[in-house]
Amino acid sequence: MPAESVDSTADSKVKVKEKLPQYMGSMWNSITKSSSAVTSAVHTHLVSKIPLLDKLKPQVSANGVVDDMGLTPIVLPPQTGEASSGNKCNTLETREDNYQMSLLKAATSQCIKKGGLPLASSLSESQLATSSLTAPQQEFSSSACIGTEVWSWGGGEHGQLGHGDTLDRPHPCLVSSLLDLQVYRVHCSLHSALALTTDGKVYGWGDNTHKQLLYKAGPVLLQATVLPISVKLPVTNLTIGHEHTLLRVIYPVGAVSKGGVFWMGSNCLNELGTRLQFTNNLGHPLCMGAGPNSISSLSTLNDENGVHTELSQLIASEIQFYRVLLDIQSELVEPIIQSDNMTDMLDSPIGEALQHMFENLFILVDSIGVNCQELSGVSDASELRNVSLVGNCRSYMTSFSVYATHFHNLLAMNGLSKLVERVKPILLRNGSTLTSLLERCQLEFTEDLVVTISVLLQLPLRRVSEYHDAVERIQLQLEDGSMLVSSLNCLEKEKLHLSAQFNLAESTRIFWENWPTAVTEGLKESHRRLVRESQTLPLSLLGGSKLYKNSFALFNDVFVHIQGQVHKIYPLEKLWIESGTSKGTLHELEIHLIMPEASLTLLASNTAEKAEWMWVLSQTVTNWLSSYKLEPFGHHPVNHRGNMLRTTPAHRVATHMFYKSGPLQGAVYKGMWLKGKMHGDGQIMWADGKVYTGQFSDGVIKGYGKMVSKIDGKVESIEGHWINGKLHGFAKARYANGDFYTGFYKDHQFNGHGVLKQKSTSSVYIGEWKNGRKHGYGVLDIKGEKYLGQWCRDTKQGPALQITLDGSYMEGTFHNNKLIGQGLIMTSDDTYYEGNFTGLNEVNGRGVMMMSTGDSITGTFDGSWATGIKVTGVYSKASPTEDTVRLPQLFGKLSTDHDLKWVELFHHSKVALGCAGDKAATEEDCEKAWEKVAVLFASLRSRNANQVKKKFYAEQLEKIPLHNLPSMSLEHYRSIRQYLLKACECDFHPLGLLLSNLVDVYRTSYSGTGTHPRLLTHAREELMSITHRYYDVIRILFPELPAECSPQKILSKSCLELTNSSGDLEVTTSGHMTNNNIALGSEIPQSAEIEDKNTEDCEIITPTLLIFPLLMPKVYEPLFHLYALQNEAADEKYWSRVQRFNKQCDLTLLSYLGVPEKFWIIKEGNSLDADLNSMSIKNGCYVEAIEILQRLSTYLTPAEKLQSLQLTFDKINTVVKNHLTEKFVWSMDDLFPVFLFVVIRSRLRYLGSEIQLMDDLMDDHLEYGELGLMFTTLKACHLQIQTEKLL
Repeated sequence: MPAESVDSTADSKVKVKEKLPQYMGSMWNSITKSSSAVTSAVHTHLVSKIPLLDKLKPQVSANGVVDDMGLTPIVLPPQTGEASSGNKCNTLETREDNYQMSLLKAATSQCIKKGGLPLASSLSESQLATSSLTAPQQEFSSSACIGTEVWSWGGGEHGQLGHGDTLDRPHPCLVSSLLDLQVYRVHCSLHSALALTTDGKVYGWGDNTHKQLLYKAGPVLLQATVLPISVKLPVTNLTIGHEHTLLRVIYPVGAVSKGGVFWMGSNCLNELGTRLQFTNNLGHPLCMGAGPNSISSLSTLNDENGVHTELSQLIASEIQFYRVLLDIQSELVEPIIQSDNMTDMLDSPIGEALQHMFENLFILVDSIGVNCQELSGVSDASELRNVSLVGNCRSYMTSFSVYATHFHNLLAMNGLSKLVERVKPILLRNGSTLTSLLERCQLEFTEDLVVTISVLLQLPLRRVSEYHDAVERIQLQLEDGSMLVSSLNCLEKEKLHLSAQFNLAESTRIFWENWPTAVTEGLKESHRRLVRESQTLPLSLLGGSKLYKNSFALFNDVFVHIQGQVHKIYPLEKLWIESGTSKGTLHELEIHLIMPEASLTLLASNTAEKAEWMWVLSQTVTNWLSSYKLEPFGHHPVNHRGNMLRTTPAHRVATHMFYKSGPLQGAVYKGMWLKGKMHGDGQIMWADGKVYTGQFSDGVIKGYGKMVSKIDGKVESIEGHWINGKLHGFAKARYANGDFYTGFYKDHQFNGHGVLKQKSTSSVYIGEWKNGRKHGYGVLDIKGEKYLGQWCRDTKQGPALQITLDGSYMEGTFHNNKLIGQGLIMTSDDTYYEGNFTGLNEVNGRGVMMMSTGDSITGTFDGSWATGIKVTGVYSKASPTEDTVRLPQLFGKLSTDHDLKWVELFHHSKVALGCAGDKAATEEDCEKAWEKVAVLFASLRSRNANQVKKKFYAEQLEKIPLHNLPSMSLEHYRSIRQYLLKACECDFHPLGLLLSNLVDVYRTSYSGTGTHPRLLTHAREELMSITHRYYDVIRILFPELPAECSPQKILSKSCLELTNSSGDLEVTTSGHMTNNNIALGSEIPQSAEIEDKNTEDCEIITPTLLIFPLLMPKVYEPLFHLYALQNEAADEKYWSRVQRFNKQCDLTLLSYLGVPEKFWIIKEGNSLDADLNSMSIKNGCYVEAIEILQRLSTYLTPAEKLQSLQLTFDKINTVVKNHLTEKFVWSMDDLFPVFLFVVIRSRLRYLGSEIQLMDDLMDDHLEYGELGLMFTTLKACHLQIQTEKLL
């Protein structure tokens, strides 16, 4: 609440507080009987448009104050006597001992709609508001609001409600005579009321017995009537008592008197009131009060330095100026809007500029009105920071800038002349009105109506200069005027800007008038301003034709080349300027303009004019780009003057349609440019609907992007890397025929590794390509029939194997899609033939056929496998002791070498790391690889910032870890392992992408409907090959990892220091113990100190131990499925026997397996006895060990499975030790039956497959020592279960 609403002394606050309950009791008598004490201020929320009050029922809040409008209950603040303030204020005011009237002022936004031209205010609807319940002799001043409503209710016998009668109103009712008069202050006495409006006018109503309202009026004013004094001079403060009124008046600038306080009421014989002489030169009053019996009070401040005088003059001039604008609005603008010609004018070329100018004029008037209200509440210079003119000058000047833009647009288009021409009859009829307006504006009269209208509409813009002068005078009077510096700078800039804009608009208007219509027809636009032209600053075209005159005009947004009656427009956002540099020659005067698909070489007359043209061109382009588009492609453009560029940027965002013949003719490009060429991110759309979105370079498609087109109504989408408009690098394509391709391209053809899924043939090919054809190693899956081998120009060519739909396995050398020469075929019943082939199912030559029974035929074979084969040879019967299931001699020898598979995948990965070729990685390669990784993450981070997952991994991996260290410690090895775990989860890291592709090719090769148990050998060997080659790629980034020679043992830093000091071990500079390489059957020697260390202080490094935790979780399913297929019969036999054994109770099974009785231990640690109770116990012995062993099938790597096995033995040992009191040493005779019991009870369904997987994949050094013995015991248990006699 402003200072005026607070009593100046503590005594007055006490008196108000004491008398207020008595006032309130009478006031609310018709609504509620509450008489509880309240303070002098209350809060409420008010909406801008109050609903019909006759439908509302009074509501009483908890503290007894009525919210009669059904709105938020009024909450009373603490009884401090201090008023609260808010951004939007509404006045609720009551008066006197026998209160019979209450007033409520609700702030609303103003919306004027006249003559079909909507003029919307910039002010929003009233939001959170503050209300004030004030005691007698106090006032409340609302904050800025323009459209207002005043509501009143209570007793009305003296007309104090202002509704035109003397009736009582039990509910709030709108005072219609004050609607939208911009009331911002209301004062009430016993039976009278005053309202102060924004333009300084005062309205009064109610009891006028003592002429306290109007001298020539009767004893009662039933409706709000304006006081004459306020019409002549603006009133800034007021108060009303029982018998008199006090009005604070400020005289205009230049008057002898600064102003004063006028008295109206008893003993006043002047209708304008009587001026109190002692207030003639009184400073702006802080507070005015009027009480009963003509008692009044004033409080003010000394004005020794003249600050308050300047403040008063600023307030007076602002209110006077506001009054003038309201007159222009009502007497000039509104008649024009309401004229019949207005509709036709809106459809004319100047219609948009005219409409926007009038709209923003009303907004500007409202803003100045708000400023009047804020200034009227200022009592001291320190409060100026709360006024928009000072505290928020830039925002306040926005309404001036916007209005000025549209006014200058109209001026540049010569719109004022056209406007006057259309509405001249109206202006002539209102000639006296225009004369009166000019007099009130203190402007000279002129017969030229265009000049008159222009001058009147320019008044708001001239006000900016007056603001600057007024604020500057106030600053000079202040001891510390620093708070006004920002406002002065803002006003100075705005003043210069408005002046420059006016000059540009005027010069543009003259330019349009001087040039023929044929030239300006498609060139004239309201926002366009002339900056320079070649007629005033000579400029010629180098090599131009002499038949036509070449002229040039530079506008704020385009550069125009006029040739005769034809002109070409070059937008400034697509204009680059370069200067000729050859000194002493004609080229020194050249100016080169570069545009998309065009260029101009201009010639200045001399170096001075060239310098001016260069500066003007650069500055104009820079200014236009500042207000054009500052954001990168894909973001919304910024269009404001706040962010001015200092230099002309070479890279820009613009839109262009290509018009020259060529592949881009008719296409529209939107995106980044550099010197007239597409460069950076952008989008281009062709006329046929094809769209490319992505990166460009030097005018061509280059970089990462996506091309979308339609072929026969079907969408085709290709996303990937491009070079010179062709796919080159990794891409993903979805073709119109339904085919999908993911892989590498070269010159827009498949090249390198890729996956093609063909819809027409239901086939999937994954492998190598060259020039758009299958070439190299690849896997083709057609409806379950697999081919794994070499290709050449889309034909099967080279060593390969094939699985047919009937389950046959074929292996050999293919030529032109046929199996030729030595080959092998195995049928589903284990019959096989190895020998000479002449086709896929055709044999001709010597060979051997082995039956599933073990019988064989050796000789010459001729014919087709499908129709019949002629055999000449020897039939051999199988020996009874010979194993009937055996693999052919050629099995696995005729297919592609595993190290030659997926060569392109590893090649692409090395290229991505900057280390192509088969040579060993060097330190230089390591640093180059990390640079590539850093660049990759930087580009992906910016391109995929909106993708949360990619952003997360980018943040985790963008920090380069320690690498290429001189020594390898256990801590460093673990940090490498952690980095690899993150990198392999990130499919755009080179390591993660390579692993993902390897998993895809592996799963495609060995899973699906074409899965065959004979593929297990190939799957196992390929897995080991992939592991070792992937390890080599990792060593490019971490060359400190040991080479693949033998397992290496690494120690922690503390152990390394201990080892070096003891001298027991020789440690190389790479951190590896050269004399401790593990050989078969040997142990790693350790010093005594190291043996005492925790096992966590050392670890073994092998490629499989490092890679398997990354790879096995992704390929375990297809690999184990192959093991299960191969061991299907054995596992079924094993499982049936395990189920039989598990039907027995623990006592029976332990006894049958030969477990000594001392090891018959149940879960609680008690022994089993051969009694009836023990006979019923089942699954009660070694429960924890069984649970640990059951988890063996959940682990995915051999090392993890071995660890589970070790934990099982440890648990058995712990249980036995805790049970037995005497010391004992395990013997295999004791341990084996106990472990056999645990294996049977663990019920591992595919234990045979698990054992074979561990045996095939675990490192050789794990076969020896304690772990090797445990694994051997597990294999023995598996064999024993299959051969043990059943119970």
